Amino acid sequence: MSRLDQNPIGNALLRNLGGEDFAKLAPHLTRVTLDKGQCLISAEQPIRHSWFLTEGIASVVITTAQGHQTEVGVVGREGMVDMATIFGVDRSAFQCFIQIAGAGYRMPAEVLSPLINTVAGLRRVLLPYAYNFLTQVSNTALANAAFTIEQRLARWLLICHDRIDGDAVPLTHEFLSLMLNVRRAGVTVALQKLERAALVETSRGVIRITDRLGLERLTQDCSPSREPLAPAA
Repeated sequence: MSRLDQNPIGNALLRNLGGEDFAKLAPHLTRVTLDKGQCLISAEQPIRHSWFLTEGIASVVITTAQGHQTEVGVVGREGMVDMATIFGVDRSAFQCFIQIAGAGYRMPAEVLSPLINTVAGLRRVLLPYAYNFLTQVSNTALANAAFTIEQRLARWLLICHDRIDGDAVPLTHEFLSLMLNVRRAGVTVALQKLERAALVETSRGVIRITDRLGLERLTQDCSPSREPLAPAA
């Protein structure tokens, strides 16, 4: 089995670990391809694996008893799935699935959990990330309660843009409707407004960001708390 090299690894959390701490995780990390729609974590089910993304985006959603879903957070190459493991909990209240296909590393949760308790350097990397993720969730709640659909859509596009290479975000209106918890017609109208303002261009299944600064100006009141992507190296 070849030794996993830390330096070129595409996940910020793994890359920010000290060499000795990374060496404790490395034998248990398995490189995986992540397909669109793949479920990583099921709500209220035992967590078998933790996932460190290097490409693509995962969506964290909550589901009502009636089956209605809404997104509460997004995870990319800055982070990991699922937060519950960081806090020593063996199951999550949320479902997590891949919304933009990519790749990453999988590790048994039963291995990672005790390491978090015993390896101080690992906690110093994971706990700030968990706080940053909670900040993102809080800002999402604020945006959903207080801001227009186009502002919420612009903010969501920026969150995705931070986590991918290039300016093209491969998402359909139907998927955006689920993620933003609005009707599909509302997504269409919001995208048309952003396109008329020359902030994005749309084609079938793809939204291309053409003016990031314009999107940031539109969303400047939506995220009063900073949402850093990862703790400093």
